[in-house]
Amino acid sequence: MKRFLALFLAAVLTFSLAACNEGQEDSSSAVANGGISQPQTEAPDYNLLTGQDLPEGVQPGQRPVAIMVNNAQAAMPQRGIGSADAIFEMVTEGGITRMMAMYSDISAIPQVGPVRSARDQHLQFALPLNAIFVHIGSSVYAQNLLNEYQYQDIDGLYLGTTSFWFDSERAKGYLQEHCWYTDASLIAAGIEKQQINTSGAAVPLFCFAEQPVQLTELDAPDIAFSFSSTSQVRLVYDSATGTYLKQAYGAPQVDELTGAQLAFNNVIILFAEVSLKPDGQCTDFNLSSGTGYYCYGGKAESLTWTKGKADSVLKLYHADGTEFDVNSGKSYIAVVGSDQATTLTLNASVPPAAASVSQ
Repeated sequence: MKRFLALFLAAVLTFSLAACNEGQEDSSSAVANGGISQPQTEAPDYNLLTGQDLPEGVQPGQRPVAIMVNNAQAAMPQRGIGSADAIFEMVTEGGITRMMAMYSDISAIPQVGPVRSARDQHLQFALPLNAIFVHIGSSVYAQNLLNEYQYQDIDGLYLGTTSFWFDSERAKGYLQEHCWYTDASLIAAGIEKQQINTSGAAVPLFCFAEQPVQLTELDAPDIAFSFSSTSQVRLVYDSATGTYLKQAYGAPQVDELTGAQLAFNNVIILFAEVSLKPDGQCTDFNLSSGTGYYCYGGKAESLTWTKGKADSVLKLYHADGTEFDVNSGKSYIAVVGSDQATTLTLNASVPPAAASVSQ
């Protein structure tokens, strides 16, 4: 019943920041309380990042939090990323990647980091979800995007120790840029300092399925791909937990706080054209549309996707043009350059759609 209500509410939204409705229009760039403006309507009563029931104490419409996390090998292990409801990973400069970890419950965010600077490609997935954006510094392109949308953020360059903590013990063995962290109380202090409204989210990350959807197209118990020649990822399905366990740089990627390997119910791989910005250094992602794969339960299905404007919602489609119903649970979303498409293997074989990307 609650999914039906959510779909109905999304259908009547007058702006494009709606989900699971056909013929979605472009989203408005109007701003309210430091975020993207959304119509004053009742928010869906489920977790907008996972499709599951809301955490206890979390009210519908609470804005999620998106934190930029260092993913260089020299910065590992990270803290708090195992608690994220969703993680976006995308390449930045020099072939390394950066993560954007997203949390639905502001009050339950553990110590997270090392926190790093913003890139506009990640920000473009945070904007339509009206996420509270947390980072330390920005590329000029990310800052321009924040300015364009008059989007209030929590930036360590301005808030410093109000919202971030420096681990001096860790700094004895790591570069200082790998030693800055945040958590629920520090983010709350930044929210108060910046007078950011924490309510106003109404858009789910995906169109979530009411009942589990079983994939049948391809076997995918073992997924491997590369963001670059130096950044390889592998995800192996664990049937006992029903999750994909993530590896990075040839080793399990773990959360330092718990020692547990990162685990996801959904793995979504999106191919996008990637080039360089005019500065010749920062990566430039074409996020208008592309192809990719949705992996769940050791199986995979090819998909197409659309996004468009910076504040437009990501949409996933089957080959017949109908929208994907993504299963509830934690999600890992990798946006991979088209030039790396043939590095994707499912069960050690390059799938047809990945091979066709580079042709």
